Amino acid sequence: LVGANGAGKSTLLMTIAGALRPWRGQIALDGADVTSQPDYQRARAGVVLVPEGRRLFPSLTAEENILVPAARREAGPWTLDALYELFPMIAARRAHRAGLLSGGEQQAVAIARALAANPRVLLLDEVSLGLAPAVVDSFYQMLPTIQAAGVSILLVEQDIDRALAGSARTLCLLEGRVVLSGDSGSLDRAALIAAYFG
Repeated sequence: LVGANGAGKSTLLMTIAGALRPWRGQIALDGADVTSQPDYQRARAGVVLVPEGRRLFPSLTAEENILVPAARREAGPWTLDALYELFPMIAARRAHRAGLLSGGEQQAVAIARALAANPRVLLLDEVSLGLAPAVVDSFYQMLPTIQAAGVSILLVEQDIDRALAGSARTLCLLEGRVVLSGDSGSLDRAALIAAYFG
């Protein structure tokens, strides 16, 4: 999901997650209408959001942050050991307070915390924002592994090239409307840039 600042990308993710109520339309999960369900019910149904800015508990350790959803987690592949294998950068820092971790480590903890709930749908809002390119590359390399475990991913990304390379399908928002969409591999980059800026 791409679009300029203010296009409605984060608003759409928060609406899908249940943090915001839509004025109209319908949100369906596997064909079932979940529009009226509150956020906690959607989370239990498997819709999990990694918000922009990570929003960790800074006084808790990395591991304590990851274990936050453990009380309501569904059975699935994302055990603590599997998460440390996926995110080796935080395995060695598991006992450190989240507020003292680097930006990349904090983002890894935020994604690991979401996966700890064993979601069906993972909503990722600007995971690359403010991070070094090498760290962003490592996150994008993990996406196929997450998808292979049966998780659908909706990713908000500012970088058009990265969005096209890291996704099967791309949608461009402008002022809250989808103005262009298509298979990422065949989408015309010039048309996408034109739609991006309106």
